[in-house]
Amino acid sequence: MRLHATMTIAVLCLMLLFSGRLAAAEKSFGGGGGGYGGETSGGESAAAAAEPPPEKAYMIPKEEQATPSSSESTTPSSDSSSSTPSGGGGGYGLDPAGEPENGMNQKAIDDILKEHNLFRAKEHVPPLAWNETLAKFSQQYAETLKGPCKPVHSTSPYGENLMFGTGGITWKTTVDEWSNEKKSYHYGSNTCDPGKMCGHYTAVVWKDTTTVGCGRVKCNNGDTMIMCSYWPPGNYDGVKPF
Repeated sequence: MRLHATMTIAVLCLMLLFSGRLAAAEKSFGGGGGGYGGETSGGESAAAAAEPPPEKAYMIPKEEQATPSSSESTTPSSDSSSSTPSGGGGGYGLDPAGEPENGMNQKAIDDILKEHNLFRAKEHVPPLAWNETLAKFSQQYAETLKGPCKPVHSTSPYGENLMFGTGGITWKTTVDEWSNEKKSYHYGSNTCDPGKMCGHYTAVVWKDTTTVGCGRVKCNNGDTMIMCSYWPPGNYDGVKPF
């Protein structure tokens, strides 16, 4: 009876974790970069620092216009559809926030920047701009996770946050979930509560990070995989985020 009760509790815990909830994996660089709270895909080190900085597309202005204008851009166009597919086609729909279940649209980009910069403003660090190079990479890598639908980190030189979930997952709930890890983070000692993750939060608010680009796919099993990449990367071991 005792064994049966233990197994029943374990099954209920798993059901609560994966039924309409979110799960995440953080990435940080060790030896001047960080260690990862999650699997990595193998291959060369994530801190291959010889990579040139990705190109910047634009950032939301302070007045939070619905459609931000282009800033000094080294990319051919700030139109995200050039590298990340919009939703609505190929059997994909929109999430509860009106954002594509697969790829990006302008609303998704605006919400990603708005949520990131809301939490960054609370820590008095500069806002992020959208980065089309990072967005293209994030979308392409997320596509490789559609089959297993597990948060396995890339070995790119970029900072990286992953999230997968079911139910009404949106960009707002994703960035909010990452940022809510602040409650487990202790700035004075630059540590996280035992058994908790704080690396998503520190990636969101890392002071030296200037740009972000994200991707999203609907997995083969119907769940959602979300990925954001950051440049310059943060989460360096022994270094405070701001």
